[in-house]
Amino acid sequence: HPLPHSVPSLSVLIIIIIVKVMWIQSRQRHLSSTFSNRGCRIFSYIAILLCSSMVLFNVGLYMGGSSSFNEIIGTISIYTKAGASDKISSTSNSSSSSKQIEISNLKNTNENILRILDNAKLTSISEEQAKQLPTWKDITSMYGDKPVIHGLETCEQYRNMVKPEDRTIGPAGLFNTGTNLIWKIMTNNCNIDGEILWQAPWGKHSFASNRLKKVAWSGEGINQTEFFPFVMIKDPFSWMNSQCRHGYGVTFWNSEYDEKHCPKLIREKIRDRDETVPMKLFTGGKTHDSLLDAYNYWYGEWEAERTKFPHLSIRYEDLLFHGKEVSRIACECVGGNVTTDFQYELGSAKGSDGSHEGSNGLLKALVQYGNPATRLSGFTDRDVSYARRNNATAKLMEEYAYSYPVL
Repeated sequence: HPLPHSVPSLSVLIIIIIVKVMWIQSRQRHLSSTFSNRGCRIFSYIAILLCSSMVLFNVGLYMGGSSSFNEIIGTISIYTKAGASDKISSTSNSSSSSKQIEISNLKNTNENILRILDNAKLTSISEEQAKQLPTWKDITSMYGDKPVIHGLETCEQYRNMVKPEDRTIGPAGLFNTGTNLIWKIMTNNCNIDGEILWQAPWGKHSFASNRLKKVAWSGEGINQTEFFPFVMIKDPFSWMNSQCRHGYGVTFWNSEYDEKHCPKLIREKIRDRDETVPMKLFTGGKTHDSLLDAYNYWYGEWEAERTKFPHLSIRYEDLLFHGKEVSRIACECVGGNVTTDFQYELGSAKGSDGSHEGSNGLLKALVQYGNPATRLSGFTDRDVSYARRNNATAKLMEEYAYSYPVL
């Protein structure tokens, strides 16, 4: 469970009180040993220093918009979880021991699914994995049959404005939207004279309005006017599920947090009206009416700012189901050269080799995001009703051609 960021400070404060009581008691009993006086005093001073540092740290995060803390958390998460490591029924770990089916022998599998598996250089999968593969009909019912990319009209402007050797590109977007995935795909499949960064120099999870105003800890020395962002977005229903599973330590519900009932848009205990559950995505950040409203706020600001500079807005699902095509479009947009041998690498792939290299993350993601039923995992009917009548959500759903889940 995400814990309030005041808990560590409170814990240290309790330690200080205990040490002080021990110190006073030792003096009252006239204990003269070096440890009872000097040792407790030193320990108390250390505890006070830790508490003061944590208080100053929290204050600094609040005053600074908390971007540094969340960037550090995001960086750690990249190499520990990776953005697309969404959990579904566990088949990947046991796939090597179950009967394998050659990809070329898969029956009743749509050619588009076979193309994705081929792009990932998979030669075989387990019988259980084969049974879970989604249908192309289910996929297109949620996302359409072709990629949706906004900002293509700004590509030529960027190429004319920035010299090839000065071009820097990289991801931006909320947590759990595929920012790590786009970085890996572009690194593997696009050659540019400039540099491919792992995040926007103002912080990849930071608001669009922070461009030219803030510098992330990894963005020192980067000319932000020459940086081209690939802004990632995910279907809001799937994103809320991802955020429930992988909160990255930066999701704070104000009340009634329930791991089994998440995203917790509407409070269950209040039945005579729909009252939302306020939450924060960033330590010291803005309190939103609900997790959905936090999503709407972040992308609402991006939609307002993105017309001011060159960019591409890319759906996570298109990287998954149209990865080769999307990476080619993105690479050519910034004047890069596409590699001849496309490499599909999903961020959640770990520790596999041979014919199963990359299969864990890819197959999990195919099942997770290709199955319409998983979009509403953890939602109550009241949650869904609230989401469907949210005007800001409706605008984003229409802009990025997402369909509403079928109840």
